[in-house]
Amino acid sequence: MMKKFVWIVSLMTIICAAYAQVFTWTDSQGVVHFSDNPHPGAEKLTIPDTQTFSPPTSTPRNQVTPQNQDDSDDKEVQYTKIVITQPLNQSTIRNNQGSVTVAIELDPPKLGSGDKLQMIFDGTPLGEPQSSNSFELKGIDRGSHTITVKIVNGEGTELLSSDGITIYMQRPRVGMVHGN
Repeated sequence: MMKKFVWIVSLMTIICAAYAQVFTWTDSQGVVHFSDNPHPGAEKLTIPDTQTFSPPTSTPRNQVTPQNQDDSDDKEVQYTKIVITQPLNQSTIRNNQGSVTVAIELDPPKLGSGDKLQMIFDGTPLGEPQSSNSFELKGIDRGSHTITVKIVNGEGTELLSSDGITIYMQRPRVGMVHGN
C-alpha cells in the first residue's frame, strides 16, 4: 500500500510541475515579484522551451589534415564549399563564460598543402589561420556577433569564404543584486 501511495504522489508531482505557471507583478516600491500563484495585477509569463545543443554530426572534431603528399604539389585544391555547421545562423547562445564552438564543413573535406582556415569574428581576423575544422571561442561579450570563415593559402590569399552567420550571446549581467 505504501509503495502505491509513493508512486501516486510522485506522479502527481511530475504532472503538477509540467503544468506550473509563473506570474509576475511589481509592487508599490518598484520591486518585481514572481510567484506560481496569481496576484491582483499580475501577468502570466510564458516560459520558452529549454535550449538544447546537438553537436555537429557531419564534421569530426579533429584536425583537418593536408592532402596526401602523393598528389602533385603544383596542383591547387579547388574548394567548392565551406560552411559553418555549428552554431546555426541566428542562434542564441546562453553561456556564462561566453564560450561557443564553431564547426566547419569543407568540400573537399581535406585542406590542401599550406592551406588553412581563418576565423573572421565581427569583421576582424581572429587569431592565426589554423588547419583545424573547429574553433573554440571564449569570453564573447553579450550581444550580436558575426562569424565568417575563410580558406587561405600559404601567402594569406583568400581561396573561398563561408556565408556569414549571426549569433546572439546571452550572459548574466554584472550587478544584478537586489537592492543595488
